[in-house]
Amino acid sequence: MELFDKSTIEKEIKELPSGILTIILEAACSVNITSIAIVGGVVRDLIKKSKNQDYEIIFNDLDLIIEGETSTYIKELQKVLGAERVKVIRDNRNYKTSEVIINGIKVDIASARKETYPIPGENPIVELSTIKKDLIRRDFNINAMAIELKDNRLIDLFSGSDAIENMKMDFLHKSSVLDDPTRVIRASRYSAKLDFDLSNQALKQIKDTINLWPWNWHIGDNTDLAPSALSIRLKMELELLLEDKYWKNALKNLQVCGGLKIVDSKLQNDQRLIEKIFIAKKSNIEPLTAFVYESKSPIYLAKRLHLNQQQKEIIEGACRLNKYLKNLTANHLYKNWSPSKWTTNLEKINANESSFMLEICRNNPLKEYLKSWLFNWKNIESPIKGDDLIAKGWEPGPEIGIEIKRQRMKLIDENIAF
Repeated sequence: MELFDKSTIEKEIKELPSGILTIILEAACSVNITSIAIVGGVVRDLIKKSKNQDYEIIFNDLDLIIEGETSTYIKELQKVLGAERVKVIRDNRNYKTSEVIINGIKVDIASARKETYPIPGENPIVELSTIKKDLIRRDFNINAMAIELKDNRLIDLFSGSDAIENMKMDFLHKSSVLDDPTRVIRASRYSAKLDFDLSNQALKQIKDTINLWPWNWHIGDNTDLAPSALSIRLKMELELLLEDKYWKNALKNLQVCGGLKIVDSKLQNDQRLIEKIFIAKKSNIEPLTAFVYESKSPIYLAKRLHLNQQQKEIIEGACRLNKYLKNLTANHLYKNWSPSKWTTNLEKINANESSFMLEICRNNPLKEYLKSWLFNWKNIESPIKGDDLIAKGWEPGPEIGIEIKRQRMKLIDENIAF
């Protein structure tokens, strides 16, 4: 088909240098790789272009799949093009994938593989396979297509081209969500990004599988025992979704299909979740941190998703702050507090600025006091230093620290409070 001719692809995707696909193919043939194909977003974009000539292809990277070892193939590319033009960025031996930069273009190269899930939700067993079998293991019909570079042929086993035309995507298998529940997150992200609908069968599979909860681990169990697709891979997919340009629609899709139940019931039902994460993003807080903080048990979910230490400390500090503020609100203890009293008590909590911002984003009833401390009182320093006091005849000791604090608090109270 002329559309999938190598020279035509290079004309449609102007970022690809003329002749690069032929070089890529010839390098594969030189090391006896029996088949090499383009997969991923480029294939979808070319199909969209074939149906609408006004469609603009936005190129980010090139995804290649080969029937052979990636390491052998990359060495041949470096031999043909020169090592300085083919730089390896990442190499995953377990999943037989590599990320390289070729002539300034990001290229993901993967060995065709077959995956089997001995235990639902856990990492699959990976074996080398053919391109057709690799396409069969994939998540959605719109992603299960490839352009074979040897004969310029579109491989489309699951009517992905029709799905693109109809703007409706579906899972490939009845057990797709059972095997890997993070596919629910990906489905919502792709649906928002491409403006596609999920098929009725896909929506039913999501609902039925989550309601049955076929995995051996349940929310509330020991986080260390959570299967990979309900912890590590889940974190990765949530990060991708929340950082995506269309994250708002993706998160909305997740709530509509009930997909957030695999993360947390409170997140599933929070009607202000998107608003709170939006405010957090504007405040330079990582969206995943804000997302986790809005869950039923933030510290538990942070551990389950293997958040980094800084993220955990922000969440733990916000939880301490929230508990303290709830007690103040319930007992009206703060009614006659001066700015210095607020400052003293808030600083005892030992929470960082991001922890305060999380509570402000949550629209805490005492948020105006939090904002006053964060943007005003916190930044006021004592007008006198330890050296000044010693110069005046003070003896070194704890009294100096007490006086410095007293002077600072006096200045805070003299400042306009709210």
